[in-house]
Amino acid sequence: MKVLLDENITQKSIPVLEKYGHDVIHVLNRFPAGKSDEDVFMLAIKEERALITLNGKDFIVFIPPRNGLTLHYGLIWLRGFQVTNKSYEGVMDTIGNFLKSKGDSIKNTYYAMKKKDNTYEIIQRFPKTEKMIVEISSI
Repeated sequence: MKVLLDENITQKSIPVLEKYGHDVIHVLNRFPAGKSDEDVFMLAIKEERALITLNGKDFIVFIPPRNGLTLHYGLIWLRGFQVTNKSYEGVMDTIGNFLKSKGDSIKNTYYAMKKKDNTYEIIQRFPKTEKMIVEISSI
């Protein structure tokens, strides 16, 4: 799967996701620091990449049904916790495995990843489904 890491995700995450077979770039590989959220989102669409960010609230305004876009390649919002030098590898292992299992089915979908006790949950937020918790992984 093709993935774009937002500016707020450490570039150390790239090799962690690549070990799951993903084609990963960091936004700073394409733009200087401080590029607008809209430009970052449009880059993800242009390059057909799922976007991983800590600032999901800044990006969900660009996805259906809030916008006229008909297609995007997925959004994963790391919500309510900080990704640190100690935790990024576990977080990215969870995401790498999740993306490997989901493949292209994350198109037009947005997920929130939350920390719960000693695990991470990836929960589908849009479109709504009956089975909300998609994956749980140990830290």
